[in-house]
Amino acid sequence: MVSMKTKSALIADVSHLLTAVGDKFDLEMTGAEDGDAERDFVVAHCPARLEATVRDLPSSAMHLLAVIAEGPVGVVGLASRSGQLKGTVSKYVQRLVEADLVTRMAVPGNRKEVQLALTGDGELVVEAHRRLHDEMDQGIHDFLKAYGNAELQVVATVLRDLLAATKDGVRITRH
Repeated sequence: MVSMKTKSALIADVSHLLTAVGDKFDLEMTGAEDGDAERDFVVAHCPARLEATVRDLPSSAMHLLAVIAEGPVGVVGLASRSGQLKGTVSKYVQRLVEADLVTRMAVPGNRKEVQLALTGDGELVVEAHRRLHDEMDQGIHDFLKAYGNAELQVVATVLRDLLAATKDGVRITRH
Protein backbone atom coordinates (compact mmCIF):
# COMPACT_ATOMS: atom_id res chain seq x y z
CA MET A 1 0.00 0.00 0.00
CA VAL A 2 1.30 3.47 -0.94
CA SER A 3 1.32 5.96 1.92
CA MET A 4 0.08 9.46 1.04
CA LYS A 5 1.36 12.34 3.12
CA THR A 6 -0.87 15.25 4.00
CA LYS A 7 -0.20 18.56 2.27
CA SER A 8 1.12 19.98 5.53
CA ALA A 9 3.53 17.05 5.94
CA LEU A 10 4.69 17.42 2.31
CA ILE A 11 5.32 21.17 2.81
CA ALA A 12 7.35 20.43 5.96
CA ASP A 13 9.28 17.74 4.07
CA VAL A 14 10.03 20.06 1.11
CA SER A 15 11.07 22.88 3.45
CA HIS A 16 13.43 20.58 5.33
CA LEU A 17 14.85 19.19 2.07
CA LEU A 18 15.46 22.68 0.62
CA THR A 19 17.39 23.65 3.75
CA ALA A 20 19.34 20.38 3.72
CA VAL A 21 20.23 20.71 0.03
CA GLY A 22 21.30 24.34 0.53
CA ASP A 23 23.41 23.36 3.54
CA LYS A 24 24.95 20.43 1.68
CA PHE A 25 26.06 22.51 -1.27
CA ASP A 26 27.14 25.47 0.89
CA LEU A 27 29.36 23.07 2.85
CA GLU A 28 30.81 21.54 -0.31
CA MET A 29 31.37 24.91 -1.99
CA THR A 30 33.20 26.35 1.00
CA GLY A 31 35.49 23.34 1.01
CA ALA A 32 34.80 22.54 4.63
CA GLU A 33 34.14 18.88 3.87
CA ASP A 34 35.79 17.65 0.68
CA GLY A 35 38.24 20.33 -0.34
CA ASP A 36 37.57 22.94 -2.97
CA ALA A 37 36.72 20.79 -5.96
CA GLU A 38 35.82 23.81 -8.10
CA ARG A 39 39.12 25.55 -7.44
CA ASP A 40 40.96 22.25 -8.02
CA PHE A 41 39.21 21.91 -11.39
CA VAL A 42 40.28 25.41 -12.51
CA VAL A 43 43.85 24.80 -11.30
CA ALA A 44 43.98 21.50 -13.21
CA HIS A 45 42.95 23.30 -16.40
CA CYS A 46 45.51 26.11 -16.10
CA PRO A 47 49.28 26.04 -16.54
CA ALA A 48 51.08 25.00 -13.33
CA ARG A 49 52.63 28.48 -13.01
CA LEU A 50 49.13 29.90 -12.34
CA GLU A 51 48.24 27.52 -9.49
CA ALA A 52 49.06 29.91 -6.63
CA THR A 53 47.29 32.77 -8.39
CA VAL A 54 44.13 30.73 -8.99
CA ARG A 55 44.10 29.36 -5.44
CA ASP A 56 44.41 32.87 -3.96
CA LEU A 57 41.77 34.39 -6.22
CA PRO A 58 38.37 34.98 -4.57
CA SER A 59 35.44 33.49 -6.48
CA SER A 60 33.95 36.96 -6.98
CA ALA A 61 37.16 38.09 -8.68
CA MET A 62 37.07 35.01 -10.91
CA HIS A 63 33.56 35.97 -12.00
CA LEU A 64 34.72 39.54 -12.71
CA LEU A 65 37.30 38.09 -15.10
CA ALA A 66 34.46 36.50 -17.06
CA VAL A 67 32.74 39.88 -17.36
CA ILE A 68 35.96 41.57 -18.48
CA ALA A 69 36.34 38.82 -21.10
CA GLU A 70 33.18 40.14 -22.78
CA GLY A 71 35.19 43.18 -23.89
CA PRO A 72 37.07 46.17 -22.51
CA VAL A 73 35.18 47.80 -19.69
CA GLY A 74 35.84 50.41 -17.01
CA VAL A 75 35.47 49.84 -13.27
CA VAL A 76 32.04 51.53 -13.15
CA GLY A 77 30.79 49.46 -16.09
CA LEU A 78 32.22 46.32 -14.53
CA ALA A 79 30.42 47.05 -11.25
CA SER A 80 27.19 47.63 -13.15
CA ARG A 81 27.50 44.50 -15.29
CA SER A 82 28.44 42.30 -12.35
CA GLY A 83 25.94 43.72 -9.87
CA GLN A 84 28.69 44.42 -7.32
CA LEU A 85 29.55 47.66 -5.54
CA LYS A 86 32.13 49.91 -7.22
CA GLY A 87 34.40 49.87 -4.14
CA THR A 88 34.36 46.08 -4.02
CA VAL A 89 35.08 45.84 -7.75
CA SER A 90 37.96 48.33 -7.42
CA LYS A 91 39.61 46.17 -4.74
CA TYR A 92 39.21 43.03 -6.85
CA VAL A 93 40.50 44.78 -9.97
CA GLN A 94 43.63 45.84 -8.08
CA ARG A 95 44.23 42.20 -7.08
CA LEU A 96 43.63 41.05 -10.67
CA VAL A 97 46.10 43.63 -12.00
CA GLU A 98 48.70 42.64 -9.38
CA ALA A 99 48.21 38.99 -10.37
CA ASP A 100 48.82 39.97 -14.01
CA LEU A 101 45.41 38.67 -15.10
CA VAL A 102 44.05 42.10 -16.06
CA THR A 103 45.64 45.18 -17.54
CA ARG A 104 44.51 48.80 -17.31
CA MET A 105 44.54 50.80 -20.54
CA ALA A 106 44.15 54.53 -20.86
CA VAL A 107 41.12 55.75 -22.77
CA PRO A 108 42.25 58.16 -25.50
CA GLY A 109 41.03 61.67 -24.76
CA ASN A 110 40.01 60.85 -21.18
CA ARG A 111 42.70 61.16 -18.51
CA LYS A 112 40.49 59.84 -15.69
CA GLU A 113 38.95 56.74 -17.21
CA VAL A 114 40.70 53.43 -17.80
CA GLN A 115 39.54 50.32 -19.60
CA LEU A 116 40.22 46.85 -18.26
CA ALA A 117 41.25 43.97 -20.49
CA LEU A 118 42.47 40.44 -19.88
CA THR A 119 46.12 39.52 -20.18
CA GLY A 120 47.09 36.22 -21.78
CA ASP A 121 47.08 34.58 -18.34
CA GLY A 122 43.69 36.15 -17.60
CA GLU A 123 42.33 34.54 -20.77
CA LEU A 124 43.67 31.15 -19.63
CA VAL A 125 41.95 31.47 -16.25
CA VAL A 126 38.69 32.59 -17.87
CA GLU A 127 38.76 29.61 -20.23
CA ALA A 128 39.38 27.18 -17.33
CA HIS A 129 36.55 28.82 -15.37
CA ARG A 130 34.22 28.54 -18.38
CA ARG A 131 35.08 24.84 -18.65
CA LEU A 132 34.26 24.46 -14.95
CA HIS A 133 30.79 25.93 -15.49
CA ASP A 134 30.27 23.76 -18.59
CA GLU A 135 31.18 20.68 -16.52
CA MET A 136 28.87 21.73 -13.67
CA ASP A 137 26.01 22.37 -16.11
CA GLN A 138 26.53 18.96 -17.70
CA GLY A 139 26.48 17.33 -14.26
CA ILE A 140 23.17 19.01 -13.40
CA HIS A 141 21.76 17.99 -16.78
CA ASP A 142 22.84 14.39 -16.31
CA PHE A 143 21.36 14.33 -12.80
CA LEU A 144 18.01 15.83 -13.81
CA LYS A 145 17.46 13.79 -16.97
CA ALA A 146 16.43 10.85 -14.74
CA TYR A 147 13.17 12.69 -14.01
CA GLY A 148 10.12 12.97 -16.22
CA ASN A 149 8.81 16.15 -17.81
CA ALA A 150 5.96 16.53 -15.29
CA GLU A 151 8.34 16.17 -12.33
CA LEU A 152 10.77 18.68 -13.80
CA GLN A 153 7.94 21.13 -14.49
CA VAL A 154 6.88 21.02 -10.83
CA VAL A 155 10.46 21.55 -9.64
CA ALA A 156 10.94 24.43 -12.11
CA THR A 157 7.70 26.07 -10.98
CA VAL A 158 8.60 25.81 -7.29
CA LEU A 159 12.12 27.15 -7.83
CA ARG A 160 10.86 30.01 -10.03
CA ASP A 161 8.28 30.92 -7.36
CA LEU A 162 10.98 30.83 -4.66
CA LEU A 163 13.16 33.18 -6.70
CA ALA A 164 10.24 35.58 -7.13
CA ALA A 165 9.32 35.45 -3.43
CA THR A 166 10.17 38.22 -1.00
CA LYS A 167 10.97 38.17 2.68
CA ASP A 168 8.76 39.82 5.26
CA GLY A 169 10.88 39.67 8.39
CA VAL A 170 11.84 36.02 8.68
CA ARG A 171 8.99 34.74 6.50
CA ILE A 172 9.05 34.04 2.78
CA THR A 173 5.98 35.44 1.06
CA ARG A 174 4.56 34.81 -2.41
CA HIS A 175 4.68 37.73 -4.74
